[in-house]
Amino acid sequence: MEHYLAWLLAVASTIVCLILWFRDVRRIMRGQKSTVESAAGQLACCREKAARAQDDPGAAAVLERSEKIYRQAVDIYDRTLRKPGIFVPAMLMGFRLIP
Repeated sequence: MEHYLAWLLAVASTIVCLILWFRDVRRIMRGQKSTVESAAGQLACCREKAARAQDDPGAAAVLERSEKIYRQAVDIYDRTLRKPGIFVPAMLMGFRLIP
């Protein structure tokens, strides 16, 4: 009877560990994805403004900075996704690399 209790405790602690691991990965990846989505929104807004004011060098500079910010956000997201402790749970939860 004692070994059943030990097995039950081992299974329960493993399940709790997996739940906490997946929950933490989801929190991390949601934060990274939110950053990328925010940068994408900012980039779209800057593209519209730059299209309206084609002769304005200030608008072109803001657009260039916005594109750099977006690329950095995507790069950080992809690097985070490629980390060994994050890759498998994130892929199982539907997070993918951004091209």
